[in-house]
Amino acid sequence: MIFFVTLLGFVLALLVYLNRVEKYGPNFYLALFIFFNSFYAVTSFSFVSNEFRWIITKLYPYIILPNMAAGPFMYLFFVHTFNPHFKFKPIHLLHFVPSIIFFVNGSDYLFWDPTEKAVLIKKFLTNTGAVFSMPTLIFDYYWHVLFHMLQTFVYVVLSARLFYVNFKSIGFKINSDSQIPYRYLLFFLVFIIFHFLTTLVIGIRVNPKVDNLLGNLGELNTLISSSRTAFTLFILTTLFHPKVVFKKFFDVTKIKSAKRAKIESEFETGTVDSAKYDLMEIDRLFAEHMLSKPYLQPGFSLSTLADEIKVPVHQISYYIKHRYSQTFSEWKNEIRVQYAVSLINDGKADFLTLESISIQCGYLSRANFIEAFKKEMHQTPSDYLAKHRNRA
Repeated sequence: MIFFVTLLGFVLALLVYLNRVEKYGPNFYLALFIFFNSFYAVTSFSFVSNEFRWIITKLYPYIILPNMAAGPFMYLFFVHTFNPHFKFKPIHLLHFVPSIIFFVNGSDYLFWDPTEKAVLIKKFLTNTGAVFSMPTLIFDYYWHVLFHMLQTFVYVVLSARLFYVNFKSIGFKINSDSQIPYRYLLFFLVFIIFHFLTTLVIGIRVNPKVDNLLGNLGELNTLISSSRTAFTLFILTTLFHPKVVFKKFFDVTKIKSAKRAKIESEFETGTVDSAKYDLMEIDRLFAEHMLSKPYLQPGFSLSTLADEIKVPVHQISYYIKHRYSQTFSEWKNEIRVQYAVSLINDGKADFLTLESISIQCGYLSRANFIEAFKKEMHQTPSDYLAKHRNRA
């Protein structure tokens, strides 16, 4: 049962990949982590299964590449989740150098006779120490196994640290208004820590010099089963978080942007229904006036805007409703909040108080600024500032 749920991991990885919002966003790395770690779970099972032993016999050492890449992809998922502006750079390729080195180290196995491979795996079933007869080019197979397990667990610890720092910044509130799925990430880490901690124990204890603790298949199978169970729970947890798996269908910002892009396209092509008012002319006057950022003035209102561009109030209201699918108040708050976000992202608000930022954005009331920011960004300006300073 656990084995077949593990296979479901490949389907889950495909769903997460196909339904991601950004081409190379957080879910791109999440999909790769699930896919590659499913390889790890399946191959570990094949060691102790007569039915599936052909997997390790045929695919080793190719499985080293995806197995060792799982940890870095998990870490990159957490980095991008907490830093929306993260961009993959050539230097990040260094995370995957160990997997290439260890693939080369185990490549001698490729030239073994199939009969020799079968004999080695058979010996392993009666004596786990036999696995250290695996041919290597650079260093002994024991260090190969131990480094693989340790490297992956280090990435788990780094990911957990990122989670802790960001979770602390919002006061450890599971039900926060942030778009970051803290509840899911908490389950993610609990199951994955147990999963990789168990594999690390295996990597250490299969050493023949350590009392031969795993000298029989039953003891080894218990640890491997525990690891697979934890990964299975992770897969099921992810499946029961549709906002993670089918992210593009829950991304309000993207849906709003797509709707707005359609409306703007209609204005640009002149296909919008302008029979009631001359919306094209209003659009021209409005765009020219916005260059001076009048919305940052504390007294900015629908009536002042109408006076400044010499267009009746009801026509301006109609125009904003049909171009932005918002009321004037909603549009004003959104554009002010976006200005505040740009100040923070550009580092121009690092030494400003919330009161100062709110005033620069046109708000006379700090409370109104916080309310508008929270509605637009799904987190308070304090939380957003804290995350920006942690990334800096």
